[in-house]
Amino acid sequence: MLFQNEIKKRGIEYLIHFTPTINLYSILENDELMSRGKLENLDIEQFDILDYVQFTDNVRYDDKRYINLSLSSPNTFLFSKFRQKTQDDCTINWCVIKISPKHIYESDTLFSVTNAASHVAKSIGITGDLVKFQMLFAQNIPIPYGTRNNIADHYPTNVQAEVLVSDNIPADSILNICFENEEKMAEAKAAMSSFDTSKFVLDKEIFSPNRSK
Repeated sequence: MLFQNEIKKRGIEYLIHFTPTINLYSILENDELMSRGKLENLDIEQFDILDYVQFTDNVRYDDKRYINLSLSSPNTFLFSKFRQKTQDDCTINWCVIKISPKHIYESDTLFSVTNAASHVAKSIGITGDLVKFQMLFAQNIPIPYGTRNNIADHYPTNVQAEVLVSDNIPADSILNICFENEEKMAEAKAAMSSFDTSKFVLDKEIFSPNRSK
């Protein structure tokens, strides 16, 4: 109940995962969002943007068993990098998936105060206890951009803070699959016409949210 109380107190309504829309077919077909490790073990092909876009820094958490999620908004720092580097490729569109916050209090979920691949996150520690979850919202964290200022309660202090969910997330935990405009949503619905697309919604704000409200 301690996690549930903290989630309720802060008004956290969902976790966030962003992905190229090409990956929706695999998610809907398998009825779950899988970690990179599980996809590899089952030999399921899915478009991995980290293989497509080369970064000078390490942006992936070392353990492929985990799905990297954000709290209440995308990791806009990373999301903007991906979108910028793929803007000239007409085959890549993006969606933002809203996921039930109940995965926060699963026994094997972990928390990182910033990008879990960074040295500073690892030095602080990536663990699954309530204290570490509360640290995501601390007024001051000893990391770059670790001062809270006027950030609304349901957002973590650092925009790159992560909730790491083990192995898989069933499709029934998906609340919405969000698109930036009507055209991109219509394209995705047409491509996924053999599946239930009732959770597809237009939500432009989630692509670049105002974290002060």
